[in-house]
Amino acid sequence: MTFFKTNDNVRLNYQLQGPYDGPVIVFSTGYSGDQATWNMQIPYFLEKGYRILTWDYRAHGHSDQVDYGLRIARLASDLNELLTQLHLDQVILVGHSMGTMVHYAYVSLFGQKRIRAIVSEDQPPKMLTDENWFYGRYDLTYANLEQMAEDFPKTPLIRKRISDDVKRAISDSHPKFDFKATRPLIVDGMEQDFTDVVRIETCPHLFIAGGKSPLYDAHQAEAARSLHQNALSQAVVLDECGHIPHLEDVEKFNRTLEAFFITVRASEEE
Repeated sequence: MTFFKTNDNVRLNYQLQGPYDGPVIVFSTGYSGDQATWNMQIPYFLEKGYRILTWDYRAHGHSDQVDYGLRIARLASDLNELLTQLHLDQVILVGHSMGTMVHYAYVSLFGQKRIRAIVSEDQPPKMLTDENWFYGRYDLTYANLEQMAEDFPKTPLIRKRISDDVKRAISDSHPKFDFKATRPLIVDGMEQDFTDVVRIETCPHLFIAGGKSPLYDAHQAEAARSLHQNALSQAVVLDECGHIPHLEDVEKFNRTLEAFFITVRASEEE
C-alpha cells in the first residue's frame, strides 16, 4: 500500500499505475466506498494506455480512520494536495456519487487549470429540491436530512444484478466502514449546492445517470448538462442501471467513458 500524508496529518491510501506519459484518470468513489470499487475499470483503461489514480478518502478504505475533516471541501483539499504531491496535471476526474461532489468542490476551490475533463456518475449537483432545482434526491428535505443520512446504510442502491465476476473482482479485505462516525460527511454532502460550479465550468463534462436509480430522477443528468457551457459536454442515461452503473453494467460504462475521452482528445487535436 502507498500512503500520502495531508497537511492535517491524515494518511491517505492511494494507488497510481500505468505509463508515465499516459493521460491521467482520477477515480473518486462514493460515500463509504474504497478503491476496489474501480477494479473493473482499472485494467480496461490501463490497456488503453491511461495512467490511473485511485484513492481512499479519510475515514474510508485503508486511509486513516479519523473523526475530523469530514466535509466535502476538506476531501477536495485532500485531492488537491495529492495531485500536487504526485505532480499530476491535465487529469480526467471520474467521480461516482459523493466523488462527484468532491470534484465540484475541487473546481470551486482550486479552479480548472489541472482538469482536462470531468465525468459525474449518478449524482446531481444539488441534492435538495427547491423552486430552482427539481432533480434532487427523492423525498429529501431539510426537515428529514439527518434521518435520511442515518437511513443511508439500509438504502438499496442497485437495480441491475451485479455479476459474480464483478463481485470477485472488487472483493478485498475492506476495513469495516463506520457509518455513524462519518455521518457528518454525508450530511454535509446533502446540504451542498454546486449548480453554480456547473455553470462556470468550461472543461468537457460527461453526466451519467442510472435510468433506474433509486436515489435520483435520471433527468438530472440532462438538467445539469443544460447548465454547462462546453459544447462537448454530454448527458447519458444507462437505462437498466441503478445508482452504481460502473458495477451494474461494466462494459457499457467503460465504453461510454472511452467514447467521451476520444471526443475530448479529438477536439484538442483540431
